[in-house]
Amino acid sequence: MHARGNGPRVMLTRQPTEGRARKGGLRVGEMERDCLIAYGASMLIFERLMVSSDPFEVQVCRKCGLLGYYSHKLKTGICSSCKNGDDVSTMQLPYACKLLIQ
Repeated sequence: MHARGNGPRVMLTRQPTEGRARKGGLRVGEMERDCLIAYGASMLIFERLMVSSDPFEVQVCRKCGLLGYYSHKLKTGICSSCKNGDDVSTMQLPYACKLLIQ
């Protein structure tokens, strides 16, 4: 059995590396995920698949639903499509999901 608390991550996806030889972490596969869903362990799923893996904060427009960006100059989120920061909220999601959306 091999396990680790923290260690190296893949640069592209920001997820833990896989495999014992690369000092990787244990992976939660599809079957394990399905068992956790069937059991109803939602907080464990959230913690394993996002918090301890690759959390990332994004700005999302409430009008059009597209991803925006955070303006450090204005200290607010701005929608890339609508060009305003009125209806932009911050959301946390896995970095791999952000890569998939963009």
